[in-house]
Amino acid sequence: MKLHQIWSAYSARMSEIELLHRSTKELANRELRKINEHAGSIKDNDELKELSSSHHNMTFNDVKTGNTRFYDQTKLSLEGRYLHVLLHKNKQYQWLLAEAYEEFEDFIENAYAFYGYVNNTFWPLKDYGSITLSELTSKDFDWHAKQAKNKKDAPKSILNKFRSQFPELVKIEQNNALNTNLALAITLIEKLRHIIVHKGGKVDSKEEFIKLVAQESGVYNNGNISQANADLINLLFGENEYENLITILEVRVQPEIPLDIHVSLFGKLTNYLMSYAFLVCEILQSEISDEQENA
Repeated sequence: MKLHQIWSAYSARMSEIELLHRSTKELANRELRKINEHAGSIKDNDELKELSSSHHNMTFNDVKTGNTRFYDQTKLSLEGRYLHVLLHKNKQYQWLLAEAYEEFEDFIENAYAFYGYVNNTFWPLKDYGSITLSELTSKDFDWHAKQAKNKKDAPKSILNKFRSQFPELVKIEQNNALNTNLALAITLIEKLRHIIVHKGGKVDSKEEFIKLVAQESGVYNNGNISQANADLINLLFGENEYENLITILEVRVQPEIPLDIHVSLFGKLTNYLMSYAFLVCEILQSEISDEQENA
C-alpha cells in the first residue's frame, strides 16, 4: 500500500464520521426548534406552561409470565426536553469522537507499517518479531501492518518513535499555525476516548484528569500547567452539575452581537487529528523522497 492510499482511506473514514456529526447536529437542532416554537406558542398561557410537555412510561416483559411491567415514568417540562436533546446530542458527539480517535490510531499504525516496509532500518528489532534478516525482504505491507498493530503501547510508542526520528515533528507539535501544543491535543483526545468508552463520558475528577493529560503529554512542568493548556482542556467540560462531563457541543462566540456564531468543539478536536495525520504524511513523504535522491 502506498502512503497516499493510507491517507485516502483515513480521510474517507473521517469524512463518514463528519457526515454523521452533521446529521446528528441537524436532527438535534430540528428538535430544538420544535421545542422553541411550542414554548413560544404558550408563552402567554400560564396554565399550559405548568403542564408537563411529554410523558414516558418505561416497561419490560416479565420472563416468567410475559406480562408487561412498569419500572419508571418520566415527565418532562419544555426545559427538561430541551436539556434532554442537548445531552443526547452530546452523547452522540462523544461516541463519534471516540470513533474518530480509533481511526486516527489505525492511521498511525498504518503509517508506521508503511515506513517500516520501505525502510527496514527504521523499526527497532523487537518490532519484527522472531524472523531472520533473510526473511525480512519477503515481508509485504500487510505483514508490517499486522506487526504494527501488535506493537506494545501503540500508538503512543509509535508517535514517540516518529518524534525521536523526525525532529521536525516535535518542532511543529510545539509551534504551529493552530497555536496549540499538538502533543497535548492528541493525548487529550486519547484520554477523552477512554473516558467516553469506559466511564460514560464523565470523569471522577476534572482536576485529576487535567493533571494526567498534562503529565502524559509532557507539559506538566514542576506541577504547573500553562493557562493555555489548562484552558484547552477545561473548554471540553460543562459547568456546575456537569463540570465532570465531557461536553463537545457548539459554543457561541461573541454573544454580545446579534449574530448566531458558534465554534464546534467536536470540529476543533477532529481538526487536530486530521492536521496531525497530514503532517505525518508530509514528513514521511519528504523522508522517502530524500532517501530516493540519496540512493
